[in-house]
Amino acid sequence: MTEMMLITGGARSGKSNFAEKEAAKYSRVLYVATGIAFENDSEFQARIKQHQATRPATWDTFEAFQGIATYLEQHSKKYDVILVDCVTMLVTNLFFQFLGERELTNEIAEEVEVRIQTEIRTILNAGNKSLAKLIFVTNEIGLGVVPENKLTRVFRDIIGRVNQQIANQVDEVYFVVSGIPKRWK
Repeated sequence: MTEMMLITGGARSGKSNFAEKEAAKYSRVLYVATGIAFENDSEFQARIKQHQATRPATWDTFEAFQGIATYLEQHSKKYDVILVDCVTMLVTNLFFQFLGERELTNEIAEEVEVRIQTEIRTILNAGNKSLAKLIFVTNEIGLGVVPENKLTRVFRDIIGRVNQQIANQVDEVYFVVSGIPKRWK
């Protein structure tokens, strides 16, 4: 079984920076980037380009939110460490893909969550079969006020449970505040 780590914290807390420093300790790195910018979202496109520019040129990158487990199964032997940044974007993309154009009812919310948790479990299983260390980066979005609308509340609950699912499976969990990581597990 491979070593796995979860790094969580708020937006702009320094999670990715800490994760990248951890990954840089290894020579063969795969960066799994789950943020996908839409054509009309120039601000997010700029954020992605900024992230790309800060990564070492020697790192390989896989940009996707689908097929991650299959990619890991096929390619993980080439790497010492695999950095998945970030679980929140992965869950966001899966959430809207699985929801589609349907109205969010309780039954549909449950179905979407089951599908997301199944996808995460599949990624974790692929990671467990790998020899590479896995580092997951995610946002801790449950520290604020209760969202005013159902869609946001359902999403917050799903990402909270996904984070728990991952934290339960990994060896180390770090919470980053103001660029300072604190190990919790």
